Amino acid sequence: MPMRAWTVRRRLHVAVCLAFISLAVPFYAASQKQDDIRITPEEYRQRRALLMSKMEPHSIAIFKAKDFSNRSNDVNFAYRQESNFLYLTGCEEPRAYLLLCPDGVTIGEAAPVKEVFFIRPKTRSAAGESLGLEGAKAELGFASVLPGTELMGVAKGALTGKKVLYYAPSMPDMVSDPLMEKRTIVSREVKSELQASFPDLEIKNLYGALGEMRSIKSPTELALLQKAIDATAIAHIEAMKSCEPGMFEYELQAVIEYCFAKNGAEFQGFPSIVGSGPNSCILHYDANRRKMQDGDVVVMDIGAEYHGYSADITRTIPVNGAFSPVQRQIYEIVLRAQEEAIKLMKPGTTVEHSAKATEVIADGLMKLGLIKDKTEVNRYYTHGLSHGIGLDVHDVGRFGAGMQPGMILTVEPGIYVPEGSPCDKKYWNIGVRIEDDVLITPEGNKVVSAAAPKSIKEIEVLMKRQGLGNAKLGGR
Repeated sequence: MPMRAWTVRRRLHVAVCLAFISLAVPFYAASQKQDDIRITPEEYRQRRALLMSKMEPHSIAIFKAKDFSNRSNDVNFAYRQESNFLYLTGCEEPRAYLLLCPDGVTIGEAAPVKEVFFIRPKTRSAAGESLGLEGAKAELGFASVLPGTELMGVAKGALTGKKVLYYAPSMPDMVSDPLMEKRTIVSREVKSELQASFPDLEIKNLYGALGEMRSIKSPTELALLQKAIDATAIAHIEAMKSCEPGMFEYELQAVIEYCFAKNGAEFQGFPSIVGSGPNSCILHYDANRRKMQDGDVVVMDIGAEYHGYSADITRTIPVNGAFSPVQRQIYEIVLRAQEEAIKLMKPGTTVEHSAKATEVIADGLMKLGLIKDKTEVNRYYTHGLSHGIGLDVHDVGRFGAGMQPGMILTVEPGIYVPEGSPCDKKYWNIGVRIEDDVLITPEGNKVVSAAAPKSIKEIEVLMKRQGLGNAKLGGR
């Protein structure tokens, strides 16, 4: 899933956060049980300890779980935890808080503790049973667990004598009302309220430190990502086998997302992109309603999310099963750009692979006559080459200092020639993107999404076979 060439600002997850103001694992085979791979409470504890080591002296940090997001009336969206909270706790419930205090916080007569977890008591509802205090101790491994209603009392005591509060509101960054003609920068308002309540504190956040930590994946994280990647590769294979003229884009989407669920993925990491014909030239098209025509290409940019970790793989295929000569010309440029870029990915490198991909695409477009000068390459190659994946499909992290072993990045060059472009009309409505997930290793790299076919020959051979989407439904 491509990121724009300009910086994409990371949106904060929607949640209500005014409570504080007012108050080494191997890759598993597919035959094993879906839930065999789990991050242990000890790994979460180590993450919290590492984060505390990065905090300034005399500081405290408070994190809040994401609240439910309402879909309509009394129906909520399926719950998915805020990524940083999930990374530090493993908790998949709302109405929970984490307090970290490297200097230690005293609760009652007990000895000081460096971390306190707050959660609602166990409740039973139509949706099932919540974790509760004892569950948080047993399943998440916290030694000190208190009801969420006690957060403010503990926090006030912990803040005594502190110089820095790390806190960031889990809310939309901006709220606007057109009738009132007013825009509110939520993070600014929250910081202002906190500063008024605690004038001696410096208010900061830990996004930079968490991004640095999350950019290097542990063996267990890599195993979880591999499960998501494998499910996504299977989905691509079944979609390729199923695709044929006259199908709707949503029919391929149905095949894809069935494969995700069949392989244990709880969510899509992002809305599935299945764009054919003119839609193949729209980067983040996800309506998926068009009927695919003979002679189209279709871009499938998809990613299963398994236990919070998202894959991101893109393949472009001919709807009728055979690339036309002009489609083949564009496809081969993109594939060559990706292959040359991947060769340069190794520890210590920064933007060399991106520059190489741009060079290959520019040369190819000039040879085809689509551009006259290399500086025009951005007309048809309109996004960046790489981003991290992990708990977010566009994962946080700092890659400018150089790639490191344990990082996993996408490589996704593309060429998009929308109708009306200043070139031969035979290239119009051809969009091609090829994206793989690449693990940086001590020796270089490994393409961990290689199970999804991408050579022209592999794709055309596979598309001669029948797939899940070709079966009639409801027949007797």
